[in-house]
Amino acid sequence: KPWQTPERRGGNGEKRNGNGKRAQIQDLLKEGDEVLVQAVKDPIGTKGARITCHISLPGRHLVFMPTVDHVGISRRIENEKERRRLRDLVDRYRPPGTGFIVRTVAENEPSEKLTADIKFLLGLWNEVGKKRESMKAPACVHPDLDLILRSVRDLFSDEVEKLVIDDRAEFERVQAFVEQAAPELKGRIELYGGEEPIFDEYGIEQELIRAQNRKVWLKSGGYIIIDQT
Repeated sequence: KPWQTPERRGGNGEKRNGNGKRAQIQDLLKEGDEVLVQAVKDPIGTKGARITCHISLPGRHLVFMPTVDHVGISRRIENEKERRRLRDLVDRYRPPGTGFIVRTVAENEPSEKLTADIKFLLGLWNEVGKKRESMKAPACVHPDLDLILRSVRDLFSDEVEKLVIDDRAEFERVQAFVEQAAPELKGRIELYGGEEPIFDEYGIEQELIRAQNRKVWLKSGGYIIIDQT
């Protein structure tokens, strides 16, 4: 299984030698080795991209960490009974040697939703493993979600009445994604067919202009000034 191919790590995931000291990179890798890494920061100027061997795959409610044996619960979930429920649920389904971070949005969500998220992430990691075996380095094994799908993953929830999209190709792409990630929400996705531009129809353009103003009015009648320092 793909989660068994990387070297497992416990605790914070650091590799240490027999003396308990942090191992040096030259002791772990040699020129020509193929290593599965994840880019966590884009290159800036003369600095190259920042990469890590500790892969993380974010889902709607959880983040899967295939190489770190750990379960973490968001600190914003304060109820101890709920924290135990979430930890027990994740421990029941996570493969040995792997880990999950439970996001704040998982609080009080039914077990079925969380289980579906776990299965989705494990399936995604399986696909990464299959692609890795068929590719030769250097290669992009799994691209990150683009802005549209990231927004759907993180913001489209039961609290959203409907999601309106004015492009058929994007509508179909989002539907396919939601069918995998949150099938119960698929019926709330609509294809916009109005004559007016969608931003005009829903007053979004004015909201964007207002959001960029230096002076921001508050509901109380006061206002704040935002300046770059």
